[in-house]
Amino acid sequence: MMRAIARRISEGGFVLPALAAELNLQQEALAERLFMMERLGFVERSGGCEPAGAPSCRHCAGCCGGTGLPGGVRYTLTEKGRRLAGVPPTKPKGD
Repeated sequence: MMRAIARRISEGGFVLPALAAELNLQQEALAERLFMMERLGFVERSGGCEPAGAPSCRHCAGCCGGTGLPGGVRYTLTEKGRRLAGVPPTKPKGD
């Protein structure tokens, strides 16, 4: 299940209720798994969305519903999470 969650996070553009439904989970169960994945170092959690068009908005988990209004929580994969999801590693800056 963690691999499926990691893959979906790598694709971006989701809201937690829709992701829970997509994975056939209760929202509480998904929140618990995300918390566990954060503790294990697969994801990083940050608060609120950036304003629409902000450089980091491409990593948005859709917490603002595409409105660009602040709110919600955003999840991004760490390198460990990218490996779990089968996503190629990011290149170090300067390469």
